[in-house]
Amino acid sequence: MIPNRSPLDRRSFLTTVGRTGVALTAPNILGWGAAIAAPDAALWPVAARAATAETLLQPSEIRSKNGVLEATITAAPGRVELGDYAFPGFLYNGAYMPPVLRARVGDTMRIAFQNNLPDDPSNLHYHGLVVSPQGRGDNVFIHVHPGDDFKYEIRIPDSGRQGPGLFWYHPHAHGVVAKQMLGGMSGAMVIDGSEQLFPILRDLPERFFLIKHAEMGDGNQIVSINGQLNPMVPIRPGEMQYWRIANIGATLFIKMRIAGMPLYVVATDGHPLSQPQKLTEFFLGPGQRIDAIAIGPQPGEYAMGTIAFQNEAWRKPDPAQQLATIVSEGSPAAGVGVEAEVLRQRVQGERWITDLRSASIARRRTLEYSKTPDRHTFMINGRVMDEDRVDETVKLGDTEEWTVVNTDQQYHSFHIHQTAFLVTEINGVPQNEDSLHDTFSIPPATDAGPGLLKVVIPFTDPVIVGRFVYHCHAVDHEDKGMMGIVEVVA
Repeated sequence: MIPNRSPLDRRSFLTTVGRTGVALTAPNILGWGAAIAAPDAALWPVAARAATAETLLQPSEIRSKNGVLEATITAAPGRVELGDYAFPGFLYNGAYMPPVLRARVGDTMRIAFQNNLPDDPSNLHYHGLVVSPQGRGDNVFIHVHPGDDFKYEIRIPDSGRQGPGLFWYHPHAHGVVAKQMLGGMSGAMVIDGSEQLFPILRDLPERFFLIKHAEMGDGNQIVSINGQLNPMVPIRPGEMQYWRIANIGATLFIKMRIAGMPLYVVATDGHPLSQPQKLTEFFLGPGQRIDAIAIGPQPGEYAMGTIAFQNEAWRKPDPAQQLATIVSEGSPAAGVGVEAEVLRQRVQGERWITDLRSASIARRRTLEYSKTPDRHTFMINGRVMDEDRVDETVKLGDTEEWTVVNTDQQYHSFHIHQTAFLVTEINGVPQNEDSLHDTFSIPPATDAGPGLLKVVIPFTDPVIVGRFVYHCHAVDHEDKGMMGIVEVVA
């Protein structure tokens, strides 16, 4: 029987699951876009792989057929088992890692949502999709109460700004989001067709790396990939695989790397780069995703994990933790020159970012993130979320520049529903981003001043007319008030 252990002793837990807790010194990487030299792999030993180590499992899938994706998603209490640990959670369809929803541009997703939670309302948000926020669409103002159900109908336009990519779904009933997500309620969603943007992806083995965390008391937490602790990821030397990495947890900000093994990023938050970018480290705040090509390194074992990182100024940095073991073995899959072949790739077709870079700015706005001294209330422009109040009104067709000011001494993030945005400045430093985002982390305030994020947001797709929200995606902050409502009017 798997024991119930809470609160969790960090040292014994790290030993049990075979993680490595080695502090490393690394620059502060914001977003995903700093390609830097990795520290010497010898500084980060690979934890011994147990003979019983599990191979990374892939989540089940529900695919659209004849232009329609039919699915039932049921939220209910359930037992979560992670390695040697178990705790009561909240699950979709009885699984800590629920099915991946897969559709195509032009499809309709008909999702029957059943709330079997005993006490709280819930709903579904289709994170990152450029779809309608009204009616039975991606409408977070619908609260499905215990025992009730709701039938979503999400039309994925075959024209406009929604393209293929990696997205996800999770609850969005204000006030209980963190509770439900920490219990396990989140899953991946894919709009297929990325091989049309980068033909090299066609026929590559696809691997999901869906990161969640659970809080076990006293600030300790378990971080899992696909619901597993330190799984083994097999790859042959020289083999190319298509990796889809997503932080679908509630509050976790993490820096990650694979010691001695780079990745070649082709998309961020479901939006393509112009060409693959080689990275040795990347940063994923809650909700952020990357799609990347992995190339099997020389035979051996390689630690995939976090880098020591300080999120909150008043606490010690979280130690480095090994999350998976990449095992390169077997006959080589290709000859020399695989990396050069990947880096020669260029995206096919037009990109939304091209229009956004040249768009004129219709209006500039500032959002100030703040909190009360007891950290019980988090605010935007001095106000907490009110579902009956519209905070910003935007005219359809306008492109705006928003500056987000973080006065808090910890990371926050900016997420807006129904549209992507272009990051143009971080702490006053101009950015030359090659992709769009729907979620981005904001550096904390320091003695030098607040953290600053400047973004350009297009409110140009007619499908997004209506009311929707923007907020910090550390969802405990969202639940405590750090969210506002924008209405796009025709």
